[in-house]
This record gives sequence, C-alpha cells and structure tokens, in this order.
Amino acid sequence: MKPMLLVWLALRGVPEFTATAEQVARWAARVPELDVVFADSQEAFVRNLSKATYALTFRFCEAWLPLTYRLRWMATPAAGRELLGARLPDRIRLTHGTFHGAIMAETAVGMLLAIRRGLLPGLGLCTASAPWPALVPGRGTVAGSEAVILGYGHIGKAIGAKLEALGVRVRGVTRANLGELDALLPRADALFLALPATPQTDRLVDARRLALLPRHAVLANLGRGNAVDERALCAALASGALHAAFLDVMPEEPYPEAGPLRAAPRCFLLPHASAFAPDYLDRAFDEWLGIWRKDFAPRG
Repeated sequence: MKPMLLVWLALRGVPEFTATAEQVARWAARVPELDVVFADSQEAFVRNLSKATYALTFRFCEAWLPLTYRLRWMATPAAGRELLGARLPDRIRLTHGTFHGAIMAETAVGMLLAIRRGLLPGLGLCTASAPWPALVPGRGTVAGSEAVILGYGHIGKAIGAKLEALGVRVRGVTRANLGELDALLPRADALFLALPATPQTDRLVDARRLALLPRHAVLANLGRGNAVDERALCAALASGALHAAFLDVMPEEPYPEAGPLRAAPRCFLLPHASAFAPDYLDRAFDEWLGIWRKDFAPRG
C-alpha cells in the first residue's frame, strides 16, 4: 500500500491559498509513489487523517492528534507559527514554508518605490482641472538610501536582496544583534518589519523607537501586526514625525472599520496580501517535494 499524502489547503477564503482538485491532481502526477488524497473540507481531512503518512495543511486542531498514529510529517505553507493550533508530538516532523520571500520582496520594493518616487502621492494629478502640474511630490531616489530590516530570516533576507539590487544599503537585524537597532534607526530611510508573532516581538517598534527614525522615513510591516504600537504609529504619522507607513498586517485582522489606522494620514493598508500570487501553492508544493525527496523518499 502506498503512503498517503493528505492535502487540505484552504485559508481565509483567498483563492491563492485554496487548492483545487485539479491542482492536487497535477501534484499527484509528480509523486506516483504516493497516494495523494485531496480533502476539500475539514470533514474530509479529519476523515482521512488516520490513514495519512504525510499531511499538507494550513490548519490543525489538537483534538485530531489521536488520529495521527501513522503521520510522520506535517507541512504547512504558512511562515507563521500561529495557524496550526496544536503542539505536535516529537514523532511528527513539522515544517513551515520558507518560499514566501521572493513574492513578498516584490511587494516590499513596490511599497518603497510607490512613496519614494511619488507614485502614490502623484496619482490623480493629471486631471481635467490640472492636466499638466508643475510639481510631482516625489520624495527622493531609492538608490543610495539606507534600509533597516527588522527580522532578517528567510523573508527579510529576500527583501534585502531585492533592495540591494536597487542600490539600497541594507542592515539586517535579528535577535543576535537586536541591541544595534536603536543606533541604526536614526540613519534609516526605510524600516521594514518581517517579524513573527511572539511575546518578544509585541510592540517592539514603540513610540520611543518611532521617534528615533528620521521624519522622512517610511515604515513597512510585512510580518505580524503585534510588532508595532498602533497608537504610537498613528501619532507619529499625524504629527509628521514619520513620513509614511505601509501595513500588510494589523494588530487585529480583519481590521475594524473604526480602527485608528484607517484614518491615519499617509498610512496605506493591505489585507495581509504581500504573499498573494497565482502560483503560491505550486511554490509550496515544490518546496514540499524537495524536502520529501531529500528526507523521506525511498532510496534506490
């Protein structure tokens, strides 16, 4: 009997994060050694879990652990650690996706270019009432600027590589050199956050650290919303102490209609969309397949 790969991928109603039967059938053709089973619902996933050797899923519940006696490896495309909802026993290997960086780096670069080159402020300038304005509010060039990336893991390094290709000087900050952050902020033209949600990252960028940034600086958060003090950020934008902020993640998601960030000046919000791409799940399976062939596939 072939080992079973059980696939249940559906998250937040986002098409890019939702596998289809046709997509999983394509994946199955690449691993004829496995019995690849597509679960189109939570019920189908739970029903087949006791037969699965491998599982590819965004979500998992602790109540399902008794059904995992055959399971050797659970993989999730998500980079965040908070989605699975269960602590797995040591006998089950757990891996998270590391492929997001290439996608998210494009979003990060787009955020910086949009404000530094005046693309967002300049939208709508050439109207019927002002068909050819004399001034376009571009803020400066990207090449030669300096960016600090707080959270210099897989995603942060991918962002750094894209920025460096544009001539940006990049300084990466991890837990190992967190003590350098305060000295780096006064020279940062842009601060990118690619942090996980942990108690240690709660409000890591607070009012004091926001005040260390130059007034022309841009803050972009592509990690988790807990890392930025929401009210302090709104105050910095309102006073002009910070030029602009791009937030792909918020402290609460979906973000409330009356949330203060919606009314903050020069604060641009995305619905946790920096990794959206039509081939997101195909990239996830490619990464899964590479690990399976290296660590699990029969030899010879």
